[in-house]
Parts: sequence; C-alpha cells; structure tokens
Amino acid sequence: MKNMLVLTSGGDSSGMNSYLKSLTKLCRDNDIKLLASRYGFRGLIENDIIELDFDKMDFVENLGGSIIKSSRCLEFMQDDGFNKALKTLKEHDVQCVVVVGGNGSFKGARDLKNAGVNVIAIPGTVDNDLAYSDLSLGFETACQSAVELINIIRQTMETFDRGFIVEVMGRDCADIALYTSIITNADICITEDMQNDEILNCVKNIIKSGNESPLVVVKENLLDIDELANNLSKQTGKTFRAIKVGYAQRGGEPTNSDKMLAIELACATVKKFLNGEFGIAIGKNNDKIISKDISVVTTQRRLYSQRLYDLYNDYFSKKSC
Repeated sequence: MKNMLVLTSGGDSSGMNSYLKSLTKLCRDNDIKLLASRYGFRGLIENDIIELDFDKMDFVENLGGSIIKSSRCLEFMQDDGFNKALKTLKEHDVQCVVVVGGNGSFKGARDLKNAGVNVIAIPGTVDNDLAYSDLSLGFETACQSAVELINIIRQTMETFDRGFIVEVMGRDCADIALYTSIITNADICITEDMQNDEILNCVKNIIKSGNESPLVVVKENLLDIDELANNLSKQTGKTFRAIKVGYAQRGGEPTNSDKMLAIELACATVKKFLNGEFGIAIGKNNDKIISKDISVVTTQRRLYSQRLYDLYNDYFSKKSC
C-alpha cells in the first residue's frame, strides 16, 4: 500500500475540511493509506502523525477550520527543524506530501520538493492571492460571510442615517474587497492608498446625492478605519462607524461552490498521485482544473483578479468619485 500525507498550514479557510474528507474517501477507494500531520509543518517536526479514517469523518465537510489543525511554523524554515521533518517522512514511508495552504505554505512545499520529496500543493487561503489559480478554497465563503455581515449591519446604519466603514480581509490582495463591494453595491471601495482628502470629497459627494448611509469597503492593511470614521464624522457632521469583519470570514460552513471545488481538487490530487506527477500546485483556471510547477507559482502573487477589477469599474462607471 502506498502512503500519502496531508497537512494544512498557515491561516485556515472554509473548505479545508471538505477537501480532507473528499481526499480520505478517494484514498480509501484507491487503496492509499492517508496520513495527516497535525498542526501543519510543526507535526512533521514533532512526529505528530495520525491516520485519517473516512468512517470517522461524518459531516466534517460542513465545518470551517481544519480538523487536523494548522499553525505557522518558523522552525520548519531552519535546518534543524527541516531535517527533523525529513526524518519523520522517511520513518512513515511517505510517498507524497500534500500541502493545503497559501503562499507561505507553498514555499514550504517547494523546499520539500527541492530536498527530493514528492509534493502536491492545494490552494487553501481566503485571500485568493495565488496568481496561478482563479480560486482558492475558502475565498467564496469569506466573501459570502462579509456580504452577510454588511447586509445585517446596514439595517441599523440606515435606520439611524449613519455611514459605515467595513474592513475586509485579503492581506495584499483586493479580491474580497472588490467582490464584496460589487455584491453590496458599496459606495466606495478602497483597495490601494488613498488620501484622506480624496476619501472625504467622495463621501461628501455621496451624501450630497441623497445617500444618508454611505458604505465604504476597505481592504485590510491600508489604513486605520477607526481614525477614518472619526475624521469623516467630524468633517461631514454625520456619524460613521468602523467595523472589521476579521476572523468571521475564515470560519463557518463552506458554500456549495467551495465544497465542490474541494471535491474537484481532491479528485485531481489522487489522479496526479497515481500517475506519479509531483512537484506541482493544483488549481482552477477558466473553470478547468490545472496544475503548475510549484517552483514557478511561489514566485507569483496576485494583487487583484483582473476580472473582478474590470467588473467593478464597469458596474460603478457612473459613480461621482
């Protein structure tokens, strides 16, 4: 029997558990023993390895997070920790390591490949910042969570004629901000550095047009939204509230789209494993499952989806700011 090992690394994303369950089923059906490293790369260093059993995974596809845990492991980047990880893989006779995560996790997979380990990488990050794939596990769920939260908050904001600023996740990628702004018909979407005076003028124009409850969506890591809310309140005479979506975007039941993507990625993983195709990252592009060299994809980052960016500009082409 061949041995495959899977780990989830870095930030969690809804869809990871769906992928794990689908992969476990397919490995069972194809006579592959599926091991898991708990807490990501840390489990390789500490030899914290378990075997996944499909019969014990009832309904985990409906859960956010990762049942095999995750972490950010700096020790794996050091020679001593990395060598311990290699020793663990050899001890368990692992023929392939499947890494589910984002760009940092992919770099760990690349390092394993360079050390002679067979690896397959799977995109699991709400940021959707892996340039080679249109979608990553958890992105659509994160967007849905942000939209639902905005729609709930909006009811109170409109009752009191208050403006509100919502910061969404995405790290250096604007995809969640763009997607959320389009769906919620946000008045302003801030995805790059923007001067306070420019924001203020836009908001004043929006209020002047008759909108008593302006919505401003902001990508994280750009500005202090509490400071912006205070400034807009003072300059416009209208109360503004600042809300961070935060971790609410990373949890929750995956959307059906994320569950389906998880199944597609699991099917592709087992096919590649059985065909002996390693050193790759599997993804989805133009509605087709694709694979790319892991060494290439780790050099690429996406700042935004061109499709979402163009759609946003087309949809809001008549805005006053």
